Amino acid sequence: MLPLTFKQSFDIDFVTDLYQRLQQHDDGITLILRTKSGRKTEDIDKACIGEIRSATNKALFAMNHKEGIVHYDKAGSLQEPLLAFLKERQVAQQPVKGDLATVCTGIYVALISIVGLIYANNNDAPMLYMLLLTCLALTLLGLTMLSHAYKPDQRKWSLPAIIVLAIGALPTAPASLLVLPMISTFGQRKLQRLLKQDEPAASVAD
Repeated sequence: MLPLTFKQSFDIDFVTDLYQRLQQHDDGITLILRTKSGRKTEDIDKACIGEIRSATNKALFAMNHKEGIVHYDKAGSLQEPLLAFLKERQVAQQPVKGDLATVCTGIYVALISIVGLIYANNNDAPMLYMLLLTCLALTLLGLTMLSHAYKPDQRKWSLPAIIVLAIGALPTAPASLLVLPMISTFGQRKLQRLLKQDEPAASVAD
């Protein structure tokens, strides 16, 4: 499953408080701070990225300049304290807005279908346009499958969705980057469902 996200600008106190909370349950975790360029640093004033990793170096949580990233499926026994901390920080109260994601996806469809048609006509390349339309269809199918994969008990669809999405999106890059906000919206909605359910730890397979 792709990681879950929430809107949050980088907050060193948020990251260190979460690290200390999780360390009470697993003292093998590590906190890594990075500068804007990605280099490791121990200077909290220079830190722009924070990562919490397991003893086996698996990413559990990360925060950058625009969002928090929760690797819920990798958290194991730390899933419940992780969600509890996010609830305390009112992450569950954040509204999930899909307007930007819808607009960006619409622009992507327009670029491929309309601009692609113009380009293909000007260069007498009808097969190229058919290829672009096929990639567009696969990208939209991949998004649909990914949305389904984020639903309860549908994790098995994650890998097929990613494969189909990649097959359609890679040939149409960089225009396909416009679908990233939609993928992020899926992750935000999934996190909200986990935070608002009564027994967070019970949905490990979700």
